[in-house]
Amino acid sequence: MSMEHTYLMTLIEMNRYAKAKTLFETYDIHEITEELIGDAFDHETDILYQFVCYLIEQKETVKLHELAFGLLMHPFCHYDRAYYLAYDHVQRTVALTHRQDVAFLEYLLFLAEVPDQVTPKQEALAVANEILWMEPKNQIAKDFLKEMN
Repeated sequence: MSMEHTYLMTLIEMNRYAKAKTLFETYDIHEITEELIGDAFDHETDILYQFVCYLIEQKETVKLHELAFGLLMHPFCHYDRAYYLAYDHVQRTVALTHRQDVAFLEYLLFLAEVPDQVTPKQEALAVANEILWMEPKNQIAKDFLKEMN
């Protein structure tokens, strides 16, 4: 972990979000996502998720919603209602990408299969068909529909 990254985590832990945001914006979000998710496993709180929500409130982006989803699906999946919060982030991402990004639509199928079955069955069936319309050979959507029958 770099010294800059350690400093970012310290700022977040101290609730110095404005300063942390300035530093965070110097990073390539794709390069730092894995490190942040790893950090979240090491912390006992969801402060990193709270920080990402703060960033989303400042300027909503697909990448930030994707990071929030990753945090909720991995280190925070055991938190109460984590899958429901993840569903909200995926819904916003699907809207922001105008339903054109198959990967985000696939997340909705995944959320239909988690223990809470967050994505309603009817919605998931429609999404699977939507994916197959865009990508006729999509194995995830095919498998999902096969499981539903």
